[in-house]
Amino acid sequence: MKQKVFRKKVTATFLFSVVATFLLIIHGLFFDLDASQISRLSVEGFVATFILVFIGLLILEWIFDIEEHDEIVAMRKRIVKLEKKK
Repeated sequence: MKQKVFRKKVTATFLFSVVATFLLIIHGLFFDLDASQISRLSVEGFVATFILVFIGLLILEWIFDIEEHDEIVAMRKRIVKLEKKK
């Protein structure tokens, strides 16, 4: 069960990274570059942007899950205590 949830989170983060990468590149094209510089686009640039976005999102997810993780650990300890009392 735990691995399924983790796999779903990573898959969702991966898909969001792909979409965010396209959006970041398009944003850079239309707002920061001249139309003549469109020829500078490359697969390597896409891959580099994707890797940075994906790693950034994984770090953000980890940061926001820290509090939840601590709460789950505390709940497990309480459950173990209750089961021992039975």
